[in-house]
Amino acid sequence: MSRIAVVGAGTMGRRLAVDFARAGHDVVLHDAVDGVAEQARTWVHDVAAGWARDGRLAESQVEPLLAHVTVAPTLHGCLAGAAFLFENVPERLDLKRALYATVRPHIGPSTILVSNTSSLPGSAVADASGCPERFINANFGHLGHAKVEVMGHPGTTDATRARTVEFLASCGFEPLVLRREQFGYSSNRVWRAVKKEVLRQLAAGITTPELIDRAWRLDWEVPIGPCALMDRIGLDVVADIEQAYADHLGDPADGPPDFLRAMVAEGKLGVKSGEGFYRYDGSPAA
Repeated sequence: MSRIAVVGAGTMGRRLAVDFARAGHDVVLHDAVDGVAEQARTWVHDVAAGWARDGRLAESQVEPLLAHVTVAPTLHGCLAGAAFLFENVPERLDLKRALYATVRPHIGPSTILVSNTSSLPGSAVADASGCPERFINANFGHLGHAKVEVMGHPGTTDATRARTVEFLASCGFEPLVLRREQFGYSSNRVWRAVKKEVLRQLAAGITTPELIDRAWRLDWEVPIGPCALMDRIGLDVVADIEQAYADHLGDPADGPPDFLRAMVAEGKLGVKSGEGFYRYDGSPAA
């Protein structure tokens, strides 16, 4: 059993807490926004209770799972004794670098730092931590999604890579390790190409979220289409990722389309806000 620090307790941080706690690890949540870590712990309980009702978890396991998840009001309290730090702050380079500079004094001599990014490479962030040899990237999907892309940077040691892969596999994930660093990972760049084309067509008024999702489900015989998946990810997260690509490529036209920026500004973030491309009473969003 290991102590796992999760910094950033939003959509991704809390979903990781469930899997790590279910695997028997002690998870300590911290978030810079007051109340978010506490809300995340409540969410973990609700997920576990829902699984118990569905028969995916024994009722007797709900409270022990929750007991593995605690909240730390400070970074020092979160990181003390942690085998791993999993960072889940928004996809902005300045924000991530500032965080690692802040946590630097609190990192243990063997703590592995895992940045849960969707695009930003570790080589752009790792030096801010003061221990780039123990810095590695990972890209996770939604709760219940086993795939995780793992990507080191040129300074990541083999030992860091091996320990990270071993830990993730022990928690039920299927780690896919990239051979070289690349902006946006590997399969995530394939998804980005799909996402970008979907957003282009929506911006041009060529199709609707309902039609493109229906076509996707019929074509690939899958239960969810790209617009519904973006809603699940969070449209604010999608917009941040698109902006990261634009910054990386030096092309402002490669950023999020205006209609997506407007949706985010209006608080239409997808599932977590109750409305995005769809309203989550089952009806399409306007």
